Amino acid sequence: MSEPRTPAQVLREARRKDSRDKRARVLSVVDQLLADNEPVTFTGVARAANVSHWLVYADGVREYIEAARLRQHRTATHASREGATAPAGWKAEQQLVREDNRRLREEIQRLKNAVRRSFGQQVDQFGAADLGARVDELTVDS
Repeated sequence: MSEPRTPAQVLREARRKDSRDKRARVLSVVDQLLADNEPVTFTGVARAANVSHWLVYADGVREYIEAARLRQHRTATHASREGATAPAGWKAEQQLVREDNRRLREEIQRLKNAVRRSFGQQVDQFGAADLGARVDELTVDS
């Protein structure tokens, strides 16, 4: 009979399994993008695999993505030599960055509005307390 595992061992094993699953998902996404002749970008792979950007730059995964990008670039270069001014995937990467920027600008605006509302409520509360104290002062002196 085997020894019972400690909670730390269980967590460690679960984390390793999760890491293996995520890495396998990233590699699968890269292969699928290559098969579909879609641009392979770090951001695009991270989004499609639903993993963090950190993971796509981790050792082993980064090299796999870079090799796929290089293969894709070589294929594009051989296919059309005349107009390749930017590496394959830059347009897709640029579009993803634009979407991120739009989303972040909206979030910034939402947060600014929330801060304004909160500040206004604080000012209103402060003003009401001061008015109450002032009314008390005026009524006591009379």
